[in-house]
Amino acid sequence: MTVNPSRKHLVLLGAGRAHLQVLKSFARQGTGDMNVTLVAPHPYYIEPAMLPGHVSGDYALEDLRVPLDNLVEASGAHFVPAHVISLDPAGRRVQLSSGDAVPYDVLSINVEPVVDRDAIEAAMPGARRNALFTRPLETFVQLWPQLQALARERALQVAVVGDSVPAIELAMAVAHALAAPHGSRVTLVAGESPLLADQTPALQRRVLARLKALNITVLQDPCIGMDGRALQLASGATLLCDAPLLATGAGAPGWLLQAGLQADEHGQPLVNERLQSDSHRQVFVVPDEAPPEVGPVLEANLRTAISGGAFKKAPLDLSRLKVVGCGDGRAIAVWGPLSLEGREVWQWKDRRDRRQLAALFGP
Repeated sequence: MTVNPSRKHLVLLGAGRAHLQVLKSFARQGTGDMNVTLVAPHPYYIEPAMLPGHVSGDYALEDLRVPLDNLVEASGAHFVPAHVISLDPAGRRVQLSSGDAVPYDVLSINVEPVVDRDAIEAAMPGARRNALFTRPLETFVQLWPQLQALARERALQVAVVGDSVPAIELAMAVAHALAAPHGSRVTLVAGESPLLADQTPALQRRVLARLKALNITVLQDPCIGMDGRALQLASGATLLCDAPLLATGAGAPGWLLQAGLQADEHGQPLVNERLQSDSHRQVFVVPDEAPPEVGPVLEANLRTAISGGAFKKAPLDLSRLKVVGCGDGRAIAVWGPLSLEGREVWQWKDRRDRRQLAALFGP
C-alpha cells in the first residue's frame, strides 16, 4: 500500500469500540493533516456485550454485527482487511497477512482478545478438534446456528468451559435458547476457584440463584481434556458432553506479546495514563476492559501525538456498575452492595447497548 509521504501516518490496528469512536470523530471533524489506515481481519464490528442476547434469541445477527464500510468511508480512513503478522516498534512497521509492510508515525492498538489455541490444546487435549471456541466472535456467530439446529433434533448435553462473567452470561443464554423443544441441559465447568470470587457478594448470590433457576449445573472442577463424547475433569470424573463451548483463555495476540513493548508479568503491554506504551511512546494500546469513555480521550491523544499539544488522561478505572444478562429476559445490576434484578433491568441494559451501538454507526 502507498501513503502520502508528506503527511504523517496514523495506523489503527483492530476495529474495537475505541477505534470506532476515533473514526466517528474523524468523520465529524476531519482527519487534519494525516493519513489514517484501519487494519482489521473482518469488515464488521460485533458488539460483545450483545452476543449473549443473540444466543438467547433477543437479537438478530444484524442487530450486533455492523458493517464498517460506511463509517470508514465517512472518516476518510483507508481500510485494509488483513491479520497482523508482526509488529516492529523500533522500525515503526507492521507486517500484514496481505503481504503489506505498513509504516506508521503513530500506532494505536484496539484488537479483539484472541485464544492461544496451542496453549488451550496443551491444557485440554482434544479441545482444538472438539470444542466450539467463542473467539473470534465472527467465527462463533457463524457456527452457533449449527448447534441450534442440532438441538432442534435431539436433547444435547452442553458444557460451557469458563468462569468469567461473559462465560456465565453465555451459559445462561445457551440454557434458555436450547431448552426447547427437547430439554437440552447446560453445565458450567468453572475450574477450581469459587465462582465470581473477585466480584461482590451481592453479584455472587444473585448469579448463583439464576444459574440454579435455569437448571445449570456448576462444576468447580477444571477441564483437562475432551473427546467427541465427554470432558475429562481434574478430579478424575468424566462429564458426558455433546458440545463443549470454550469461553476461556482469551488475551493479547501473539504478535503483540512478541513485539518487544514493555510488558507486565503476563506479557500485557504496560501503558501510561495517556494510553501510550511505557517503552514506545508512539504506540498507543487500549486495554481489553477499558470503559467506553476511553474512546474520545484516545482520539484526542492520537491527534496530539500527530500534531502536538497537551495530552489527556484516560479514565481507566473499571465501572463499579456490573450488569449481567441472564438469558431469559432478565438481568442483574450491582453497584457495590446494592443490587437489582428483573425484566426492567434487562430492558434498561438493552436500551443502553442499542444506544451505544447506534452512537457509533448512526448519523
